[in-house]
Amino acid sequence: MSGRPVVLVVEDERDMRKVLFLALRSHGHRVAEAADGKQALAKFREVAPHVVLVDLGLPDMDGVDVVASVRRESDVPIIILSARS
Repeated sequence: MSGRPVVLVVEDERDMRKVLFLALRSHGHRVAEAADGKQALAKFREVAPHVVLVDLGLPDMDGVDVVASVRRESDVPIIILSARS
């Protein structure tokens, strides 16, 4: 993906992904999506996003593990999305 900034949204809740997708697209970003940690890491390597939004509560792995894996490969900005306290 080239041109406009790419945001990778890692969120298991479909409705929340849709809201984030629409909001980001309306501000000129291209959006790649992943519903779990495994998809997130594959998509991260595929699209080389400019920023990653990560939900910590993913079905297959903890979002913290996704962040750690991304950080080992890149210094791309990461924003955590979480309902955890």
